[in-house]
Amino acid sequence: MRRMSWFLFAALLALPGTAAVGPAPRAAPMPLPEPVTNGQDAALPTPDQMEKLARTDPLAFLRACLRRYDKEVRGYTTTLEKQEFLSGKLQPAEVVEVAFREEPFSVLMKWKTPPVGRADRALYVEGANDGKTLARPAGRAARFLVGVVARESDGPDARSAGRYPLPEFGLKKGTERTLAAWTAAQKRGVLKYEFLGVRSIAEAGKKECYVLRRTCDPPEEEGIVSVEVAFDTEHWLQVANVLTAERGRKVGSYYFRDIVLNPKFAPDQFERAAVEKD
Repeated sequence: MRRMSWFLFAALLALPGTAAVGPAPRAAPMPLPEPVTNGQDAALPTPDQMEKLARTDPLAFLRACLRRYDKEVRGYTTTLEKQEFLSGKLQPAEVVEVAFREEPFSVLMKWKTPPVGRADRALYVEGANDGKTLARPAGRAARFLVGVVARESDGPDARSAGRYPLPEFGLKKGTERTLAAWTAAQKRGVLKYEFLGVRSIAEAGKKECYVLRRTCDPPEEEGIVSVEVAFDTEHWLQVANVLTAERGRKVGSYYFRDIVLNPKFAPDQFERAAVEKD
């Protein structure tokens, strides 16, 4: 009975729209237009210079954010609030507690609200677990029957469950995607942006942020017509990203708050036990 239940649950996790291991783009991720860590030792812009870049040269602004990240960030903990349009409808908002480490690339997610999918914890560690994501079923009965299951981190089933699989998660990767998309728009001659000023973002813990908006004309994948991003003025981290389609339909919103940089993680922080234990 236990063996049969395991296979039944594994099959459920593989169904499109049921897994909860991270938000999957409908198209392959864009490659970075250029290495942004070159010149990493160069002096970073001052706050006044950063605001000027946000107004006049968003690509240089984004590159500066990435350079600072590479200089200063080795890992972090954060609370992620996300909401996505999946399977033809806007899903409920989810709140997820996240621990992240750069080396080796490691992501541990623990859902604090009912997950859209069937897992309430997920772990991905580059080079471990045969490259798979470990997921814990949300229901106690399912956890008793099957325990933790391993599934492909970047397979078709994972991408049908959300906008990004765990190997594409992270504050840095989000900024890299922003830079790639805005650079591609510039090369096509359709980069239309505006600097909305420095604002307090409530969903990002009331952080003061540089806020920029790009208008997508023509619309991009999933009908996206507007992309609004916010970078906190303290560390230049992309703490908000809102994707909107025509007629105001939300494609996805992602907010990061309570960020603690470079914490001292427990030895088992990114081990299987972190997924299993309550």
